[in-house]
Amino acid sequence: MTNLGVELEINQLEKSFGHLEVLREVDLRINPGEFIAIVGKSGCGKSTLLRHIAGLEKATTGEVKQDDILLDGLNKQARIMFQDARLLPWLTVLENVGVGLGLKKEWMEQAKWALQQVGLEERAKEWPAVLSGGQKQRIALARALASKPKLMLLDEPLGALDALTRLEMQLLIEELWLKQKFTTILVTHDMSEAIKLADRVILIENGSVKLDLRIDLPRPRTRSNPKFAKLEEELLSSVLGKQKLDLQEHRMRKVGNE
Repeated sequence: MTNLGVELEINQLEKSFGHLEVLREVDLRINPGEFIAIVGKSGCGKSTLLRHIAGLEKATTGEVKQDDILLDGLNKQARIMFQDARLLPWLTVLENVGVGLGLKKEWMEQAKWALQQVGLEERAKEWPAVLSGGQKQRIALARALASKPKLMLLDEPLGALDALTRLEMQLLIEELWLKQKFTTILVTHDMSEAIKLADRVILIENGSVKLDLRIDLPRPRTRSNPKFAKLEEELLSSVLGKQKLDLQEHRMRKVGNE
């Protein structure tokens, strides 16, 4: 069944830890069912922004609204997936998927449904220790799906995977999003991944939104598409900024001296 995602509106959001400003005047609007990727250098505020949307952090100033309602406390419509699968080793795969479902009578059916969505229903009775890294992340994704959330928050969930497994997981996440249309926010360092998956790529620099890039490419997207490469170059140029110019100048001097 198609799941209609939430609408998010972030207004003048700021967050400081002591004298350290992490987020500065962040304004962002996300439409229901939209897939957003957030990119930027380490320490720029990407994960802090995600934690505010999840309701895990309280803003210094500003606000986060969800479906026109001010978010105050834990976001019950959201599920979050991290780089570490965080499976409980003393529970079976099925029990791990059902952890967030509480004592509902139908928890087992919901957990089985979620496992089917990620293609691992046959591993339901096994222990996490026998799974590969990619399989563990599939289980973590199933756990997030089990409650049929309207908002999926992905904090570098594929960062520790090998290249092939990462590509497989990208395809799976895109397939599930297209089918269920929950609003999705992905934090990633991988510019290519951001362009492949997202409707919009948001670049955070020094705690502020520097770029909001719409990705007008048909799906499924391939990196061999010239438009894909052009968008990736534009995004990398924005991320690297002066650092890229300095690198280009260094290369020109090197060529000139040869």
